[in-house]
Amino acid sequence: MPASSGLEGILNSSMASNGSTTLPQSTTLPDISLGSLGSSFQSVNEDSFSATPRKPISRSRTPNLDRFERHGGGLYTPAAATGPVTALLASPPPSTIPRTGRARPRGGDSSEEEGDDALDARYGTVGEGSEDDGVLNNLSLNVSHRRDMRKSKTGRHSVAAGPSNQMTLREQEQNVDALQKENFNLQLENHFLKERLASMAPDNLESVVSENVKLRVEILTIAKELKKCKKLLLQQDRDLAATARERDVKGRRRERDAETREMEGMWREEKDKRQALEDELTKAREEHDDKVRELEYDLGDLRGQVDDQLEEMNRLRDTADIAQDELEKVREEARGLTESVGLGRGRESRTIAKLEAEIAELKAGLEIARKGSGGDIEALEDRINEWRDKHDAAQIELERRDQEIEELNNEIDVKIAEHEAELDAVENEWREELLLATNRADDLRDANAERQQELEDLGKFLTEREEELVVAKERIAELESAQGETAERLTETLRGIEMDNATKEEDIVAANHEVERLGRRVFDLEEAVDTLQARGADLEAELNSADRDKAHFEELIDALKTARKKANDEREEITAALQRESDARAQDADHHRRALAGRDQAQERLTAELEAARDRVALRDRDLTNVQTALRSLEDERRKIGDAANSDQRSLELEIERLHRDLGACEDDLDRARDEVREKEQVLHDRDMELAELIDKTRDLESRLSSERQCRLSVSEKLDAVTKTSKQHEREVSTLRERLDDLEPLLTETQNARMQVQKESERQKQERSDLLLRVFKDVNRFLGTEDNTTPHNFVQFRDTLLQRMRSVNGVRSDFDKRIKEVETGMEKNMTRLKRQLDAKWRALDGFEASVKKLELQRSQQRAKLAQKDGELDVARARIMELQREANLARTRGPSSPSGGADLQRALDRAERAERRAREALARIQKLENRLTEESERAAGAEGKWEARVKEYESRLRIAGEKVKAEKQGGKERARQLEDQVRDLQTRIDHANVHNRRAEGVVANAAHLMDNSR
Repeated sequence: MPASSGLEGILNSSMASNGSTTLPQSTTLPDISLGSLGSSFQSVNEDSFSATPRKPISRSRTPNLDRFERHGGGLYTPAAATGPVTALLASPPPSTIPRTGRARPRGGDSSEEEGDDALDARYGTVGEGSEDDGVLNNLSLNVSHRRDMRKSKTGRHSVAAGPSNQMTLREQEQNVDALQKENFNLQLENHFLKERLASMAPDNLESVVSENVKLRVEILTIAKELKKCKKLLLQQDRDLAATARERDVKGRRRERDAETREMEGMWREEKDKRQALEDELTKAREEHDDKVRELEYDLGDLRGQVDDQLEEMNRLRDTADIAQDELEKVREEARGLTESVGLGRGRESRTIAKLEAEIAELKAGLEIARKGSGGDIEALEDRINEWRDKHDAAQIELERRDQEIEELNNEIDVKIAEHEAELDAVENEWREELLLATNRADDLRDANAERQQELEDLGKFLTEREEELVVAKERIAELESAQGETAERLTETLRGIEMDNATKEEDIVAANHEVERLGRRVFDLEEAVDTLQARGADLEAELNSADRDKAHFEELIDALKTARKKANDEREEITAALQRESDARAQDADHHRRALAGRDQAQERLTAELEAARDRVALRDRDLTNVQTALRSLEDERRKIGDAANSDQRSLELEIERLHRDLGACEDDLDRARDEVREKEQVLHDRDMELAELIDKTRDLESRLSSERQCRLSVSEKLDAVTKTSKQHEREVSTLRERLDDLEPLLTETQNARMQVQKESERQKQERSDLLLRVFKDVNRFLGTEDNTTPHNFVQFRDTLLQRMRSVNGVRSDFDKRIKEVETGMEKNMTRLKRQLDAKWRALDGFEASVKKLELQRSQQRAKLAQKDGELDVARARIMELQREANLARTRGPSSPSGGADLQRALDRAERAERRAREALARIQKLENRLTEESERAAGAEGKWEARVKEYESRLRIAGEKVKAEKQGGKERARQLEDQVRDLQTRIDHANVHNRRAEGVVANAAHLMDNSR
């Protein structure tokens, strides 16, 4: 259609209400995306982004760049409308690389079928429909509402929807205007593209369709490769996460062990602290009770002193009353005298005047005494009131201290209860662990006891065998001694030599059998020793494990020591606090002592005043006695004078009544003053209680005020922190915006580098896959597995490869272990063979010594035999001579009986000498035969020993050569395995380097793409 009509349609379409577009003033905008080549590309993590909502990106800054990306770099402008047909496909479509550094993939575990379906849904199926329809579909306008694109999870979101982009209304308005402009530009571009498409020839369309098909095939292959790479990376991430979780589990286990040890230490520390606090609290209570008892005792003393003073005052009052009664009696007597005596009034009047003067003096003294006693009473009452005030203040202070102590006790009880609950839980856990540890220790002790018993049994067995060897050696020594005795007998007589040789031959045969038996027994014992050494090695391993457990318990003990040290420090702090409290209490006690000292001084002063008052009362008593004597004299005179003084007596009675009234009024005034003092004391006590309550309320208000201030300070600090973070976020937003403005020009360079990045990633991916396949084949060839098929699933491939690598490591460790075991076994065998060879050499040396000894004895016996032969020849010559003499004597006949007897004796000696000669010859023959047999036997035994020695030497040489060959083979095999592992490690390092390089390039490109958007 013509351009003008198309433009008018586009301009008029903005006012339409058919759902494809919205008004410029509307709050929502349609998602307009071209299904062209560039917009069809997916990245490595695009399938994971499809499962999660994407981060909203504002496109208001670079609409032209977005159009460039949508059309795969072949941006069409209206000025170039007359260009060639392939202008839209001037460059290959670059892939869209996501922002990998800002959003983590969440749904990366989808299968390949789902990925293929997503690709088919996004790119379409190749070969469906006609080629023209495919081109038109790829270049058609895709206008849909936001909720339609939300279903496919590829639509744009509002900028204000993101949690981190809190935009103002003005910024939202600007964003809406920019989106409206972008919408208009896209509509213009769509119009021009449709005109371009309408002006294309069919030939050009076929080329476009073929190019589109090729690009789709390339896109699908690239998408599959990227999916595989992504799955590989995700699997690597999962492996890394698994290893990190294992490390975290181990770290948490160590932390939990440390926490349990710390909690155990804290439990014991709190237990010790609680015990110390309880002890100190009991001590403080005892001290407080002692001080209270002392104060109560002092208060009781003061009360007793006050009671004594009151009793003294009452006694003084009683004495005053008695004096007043006596005065009344005197007045009555005087009245009687005035009535009875009528004469001598002048003299009586004078005496009456004197008496009245004395009475006036007595009244004045009584008044003075009353005033003094009243002043003393008032002073005493004032002091008593002061002491009562002090006592009340001390009682209030004691009550306040008791209340504080009760509060502290309650707090301590609450804390102790909390710590007890925690410590009970920790104690239960540790009790279980300790029970397990004790059970294990008991098992180890039982096993150790069994091993010790077995060792003792083996020791007994060895001692028995040693005793048997000692017995055998003793028997051999006895045989040697018997052989010596036989040699001595041979030196004495030939007969003894023959007999000893016969017995010796039997003894030597038995000794050889015994030696052979003992040799076999020695071999058996050596084998038993080897087994014992093996069992000893096992026991040593178990002892080492027990030592490790012991070290662990020692570490626990060290931790407990540190906890105990902390507890001691805290106990010292508590003792210091208690010491300070005790000092304060000592100061209070000193203050009370000083107060008590002042009270004692006042009491002493009061006692002195009481003594003075007593002295005055005694003086008054003496005066009263004088008055009584005078009154008696006056009574005597009154009887004489008569009743002349009736009028004077009446006046005196009136005066006494007046004095009684005055005394009652004074007593009433004193009672009223006492009541007023009591009332004032009660008022003062009430005021003190109110003052204490006000002080408590003031303290509560101060604590509340401090807590409110603390809350306000914390709120102000939080507000400052929030304001700082908000300002910091604003600064970060401004810097990010500036960075976005700076990174927009870099988008063109990134788009030019996309193809190179794709080719490099494809090449690296191929290299990695080839490397992994080569590693897999090498590992299979090394392990000699029958199943050489390569798994198609990458997870199975990775698990198989890791399993094979673990088996390679296990083979290597097993081979090293076997080499070490062979080396240790060969060393043990070499040492055992060396010991056996040394023993055999020692036995050969002993046998050679015995052979030499026998040769020496043989030479000695031969010398003795030659000597005996000479003696035998001499005896034969003598016998022949005697026979000749006998024959001569026979021929001559007996000349005398003595000569016949001599001849008979000579004949007997000759017979005995012949018999002895025959016996000596027989013994010599036997001895020679025995010597030849012994020499033959010694030669055979020597040959046997030499053959056995040569056999042992050949066996040792063969064993040494075999050990050397095995060592050499093991070293070569270990070197080959190390070379293979090193080669595999270098390949893995190269693959990791390529992966990191590709990831860096992809991340950089994605970062630039996202920033440019």
